This record gives sequence, C-alpha cells and structure tokens, in this order.
Amino acid sequence: MNLLLKFILIKTLIFLSIVSKADTAPMSEAALRGLEIAQEHCSRCHVVGNENRYSSIETTPSFFGLRAMKDWRIRFTEFYIRPPHPALVNIVDVTERSKKLPAFVSEINLKLDQIDDLISYLEQLKKID
Repeated sequence: MNLLLKFILIKTLIFLSIVSKADTAPMSEAALRGLEIAQEHCSRCHVVGNENRYSSIETTPSFFGLRAMKDWRIRFTEFYIRPPHPALVNIVDVTERSKKLPAFVSEINLKLDQIDDLISYLEQLKKID
C-alpha cells in the first residue's frame, strides 16, 4: 500500500471515530423530550433528524437548515406565530385555537415548556455548513 493511501486511510478512520463519538453523545432529558415532540408533530412537514431525511415537504426547511441560521433560537422560540404555524399550532394558555383550521388538519397543542424542550433538542443538533 502506498504512503498516500495509508495516510488517507488513517485520516478517514480518525475522522470517523470523532464523528461516531459526537453522534452518540448522550442527550439531556429535555433534548430527548424535544426530539420526541419534533418526531411526533414537526416531522409532518420538516426533516427533524437523521431518521426521516427524505420524508418532509420538499419546500419546508429541515431542522438542520434552520439550526444553521443565525437567528435559529428566535425562530424556534416564536415559531408558533410564524406562518403557516398559527393555523396548525396552539400553545396552551398562550394562543387561541385557530378559527381557520382546515377540516383535514389535526391541530397541534403544545405547552410553553415543550417549546423549551424543542430548543434543547435543537441546541444539540449539529449545524450543516
């Protein structure tokens, strides 16, 4: 095996060991709850993790893409007031149920602490460059 090939192989193995350790880092309880909320509700339209990379609405940004934005935290803190979410999402004791809820849509009811859990999940999500 030539020297360049050995060098590339070693670098690849080092990179893969670093990536696999980062991917298996334990999540906090809040982040795990946030992932569960995202999988249950947000994955209807968004890619929220590695499991559903191709199951979103094509024009809807993935959580990875949203996480890469400078204002990602603001976007997730107030997502329920940003279109199209007001027609779908109700924050218990904060927002009123939408009067424009289409008949075929199942309303998403969340509590403010669940938004904190979503943000905890996003904090540990790797940004895409």
